[in-house]
Amino acid sequence: MPRLMLTFDVQLGPDEQARLAATNPTDWFTTVRFANAASPPHPQASSLAANHALKRELVGDWVQRLAPGRSVLDLFAANGAFSFIAAQHGAREVLGVDFEAGRVDLAELTADLLRRHGALPCPVAFERGDVYDTASRFTEPFDVVLNLGGLYHIADPPYVLDQGRAVTAEWMILQTASVIPGRDNYARFGVRQDQTGRGLASIRGGRGVWHYTVACLREFCRHAGFVIVEERQPKRKLRRRWPWWCALLRPVENRSGS
Repeated sequence: MPRLMLTFDVQLGPDEQARLAATNPTDWFTTVRFANAASPPHPQASSLAANHALKRELVGDWVQRLAPGRSVLDLFAANGAFSFIAAQHGAREVLGVDFEAGRVDLAELTADLLRRHGALPCPVAFERGDVYDTASRFTEPFDVVLNLGGLYHIADPPYVLDQGRAVTAEWMILQTASVIPGRDNYARFGVRQDQTGRGLASIRGGRGVWHYTVACLREFCRHAGFVIVEERQPKRKLRRRWPWWCALLRPVENRSGS
């Protein structure tokens, strides 16, 4: 089970346990477990836990290798899972950003509980924000930018990658879903059916998103000014359930046409 959730060896007091228990289960995108308490289970906790475990399997070693001593920006942070993982692996400072206020509140709650017990190894903060405004939001770049689980929820992935590139000093770690099989460079646009009633706040009815091939994703990255250093996908037998693509990206120093 440890890989299926975020765990902290911290004993919470009765008041702290009550604060945790009073939170909204649907905002806990990733389950958080303390030594004597856990976050209320999300309605889709089992499938979300499996997603989190696979995501850590695919990109966790990149985070472990690149976080030490570096500043980290976690776009699409949800309730902060990979922000805390980066902190645990020695980041100098971490900032998580998410559009959903409820998830940001829970990330801040987790950080506060850890801070009270001296269990937060570096400054970790969270704020509500729109990824379309990333470039104008920050005046200084971050050494490492995490872009995990977000591109397939937005209508303009190339633009958001551009925004992320503007604040990436050294590395971006990218993970996205909705990957179409095939080698050609193409994408298709579709309007989603609403799943907010199932606790999946990012899947809103009537909002359109892109599905794309790996070749198309590579061009997105090149368009935004990145070089792909390494690529990964789930094992072939898992790709029907998890049509994902992950990439370790380096920003190009001199972008032609910019």
